[in-house]
Amino acid sequence: MRKLTREPLVHFALASIAIFAVHFLWTAERDNAANTITITQTDVERLVALYTSEAGTVPTAQDLEAMIADQVRDEALAREARRLGLHIGDTVVDRRLAQKMTFLVSDLTEMEPPTEEDLQNWYTEHAQKFETPARATFDHVFFSSDRHGDRTDEMAKEQLTSLNGQSPNWQQAGDPFMLSRSYGDLPLREVARLFGQEFAQSLSSLDAGTAWQGPVKSAFGFHLVRVRKMDASNLPPLEQVRRAVEADWLDTKRREQNADAIAEIVNRYNVVVEDQSGN
Repeated sequence: MRKLTREPLVHFALASIAIFAVHFLWTAERDNAANTITITQTDVERLVALYTSEAGTVPTAQDLEAMIADQVRDEALAREARRLGLHIGDTVVDRRLAQKMTFLVSDLTEMEPPTEEDLQNWYTEHAQKFETPARATFDHVFFSSDRHGDRTDEMAKEQLTSLNGQSPNWQQAGDPFMLSRSYGDLPLREVARLFGQEFAQSLSSLDAGTAWQGPVKSAFGFHLVRVRKMDASNLPPLEQVRRAVEADWLDTKRREQNADAIAEIVNRYNVVVEDQSGN
């Protein structure tokens, strides 16, 4: 018996049996975990919170049971889909995973608060972000190029004389307009969005007062314009916009750090783009 225990073949057999037993136990435990769907207390609290936020009331026991059943159903189907390899090569799944990884990178990014010098430099270098935009209060009379063709400009000039002759019915003059005939404290960038950049630039050069001016060309045709008030853009002092400056600084720096972190992840991989010419 003592001689038998000294045989290398016996040692090999015993070691093999031990390895097999450990592997069997580990595989059984792994398979059991893979076949077990656990709904944790955190999952239940999340479901209750979601239901409450949407329904405005706490779910009943039947509601909670139905939500848990849906959760189990979704998890079972998702696991079965992964087992069948349905997630491989799925663009929607890949994009969702990439999105979740982007959120994770953002959550792990630690930001140091800006110094006073950082804020001052940011405020100076990006002053246009913190300006109070130029605003215009004006009335206009519209003349459609589609309706009058080459005579549109001429017709507007004829009407200009009448309007400045104290014609009281300016709202009835010109052609119907799909938007408003009067605007109050409208930012010039909004004017450009509604009427076109050319109109906004021309409007900003007109004098405020009671006189009608123009014609001013827009994306729609020509307009006679009465500028009742024109407020120039203004840059408030740093103290008045400190929160906005700091928020913009933090947002930009966070985006830069996130981009650097993602670039580092991408650089871990060798990228091969196949020749599209077929050569």
